[in-house]
Amino acid sequence: MPRLLKLVQRSALVLTGVSIGAALWKARSGATASTEASPFNESVAGLEARLAALEAAGISIAAENGKSAGHSVETVAAIASLEATIASLTTRYDSRLSSLETSVGDHEAKLKELPTLAQVVNTMEEMLSNTMSGLDQKLSEQVRSIEVLKTTVSQSDELMERVLDSIYSLQSHVSENDKSEVPVSV
Repeated sequence: MPRLLKLVQRSALVLTGVSIGAALWKARSGATASTEASPFNESVAGLEARLAALEAAGISIAAENGKSAGHSVETVAAIASLEATIASLTTRYDSRLSSLETSVGDHEAKLKELPTLAQVVNTMEEMLSNTMSGLDQKLSEQVRSIEVLKTTVSQSDELMERVLDSIYSLQSHVSENDKSEVPVSV
């Protein structure tokens, strides 16, 4: 009978370890690879260490004295408590993970709505090109206006010179005519 009890106890410990390992594997398989120590990871590591200590203590006690029924009940209760704690932590972790996934999805959608760098650069190049062509056009108009003003000033100068020449020539004719007339007295 003690041999059967030992076998049942060891089988229970192995099955418990397998179920905890499966739960941990399931929880970790959905998670991203993170090297940071999160509170969840620390809790799981602590629970794994306590479980390993309990298993080692349970196996060594069973191997030494056949382990009485009272010790086996305490070990099973401790393992059940650990399983419940791991289950609650897994649930909390899953809910937090889904919350983070939702948040990341929202941020990703917002980022997709923003224009890409290439689009921004193309828009800026287009605006710069339009501005430069407008500026070039205005400068060309200014150059034409300056040329017209130069031509006008040059023509005005020529006309002024002609007018002045005409005035000087008229003035010289008038002064010659004034000298040729002699006043006659009667």
